[in-house]
Amino acid sequence: MSKVHRYRLNVRSIRELTQLLKQLFNVDFNRKASWEAVKIDRGREIYVVDGLPLFIRIDDGIYPTVICVERRIVSLPKIVVDMGAVPHITNGADVMMPGVVRIEGSFKDGYIVAVADEKYGKILAIARSLIPSEVASKTSTGRGFKNIHHVGDVFWKTMKNLQLV
Repeated sequence: MSKVHRYRLNVRSIRELTQLLKQLFNVDFNRKASWEAVKIDRGREIYVVDGLPLFIRIDDGIYPTVICVERRIVSLPKIVVDMGAVPHITNGADVMMPGVVRIEGSFKDGYIVAVADEKYGKILAIARSLIPSEVASKTSTGRGFKNIHHVGDVFWKTMKNLQLV
C-alpha cells in the first residue's frame, strides 16, 4: 500500500462536504465536529469525523463506510445475504441474486444499499443497486448489486492501519 496523507479539512471544504452529505444521505453534523481527510491515492479518500471514518470518496462519488452504517449514522436499505456469499463479498465480488435472502427497505436502480450477513446481521459491504427493489425481490438470478466498499478492502485496511477501526 502506498503512503497515505492525513490532513484537517478547512472550513470551506467542511461546509461544502456537509451540504453534500445532507443532500445525499440526509445527515447533519455538529458544527464543531473535527473533520480530517485521509488521502489514499488519486481519487480515493476517507473522511474522518471526530475520530470515526464515516465516508469515503471514490473519484466523484461519496459513500458511507461500513462503520458509518453499523453505527446508524446513515440509514440505508439493507440486503441480507446467506453465509455462503460472505467470503465472496468480503473479497470484493458483486452481490449475486441467488445469495440474497431478503431485502429490507425499498430502493431504485442506482441507489446505495448496505449488505449484511444472515447469521449475525453485520454489515459486510456498501453496494450500488443494479435493479430496483421490486424487481430484486422477485429475481433469483444474475448480478443485483455492485460492491463499492467492503470489509477488507483498501479503505478498510487503511482505517485499520491508522487505528480508526
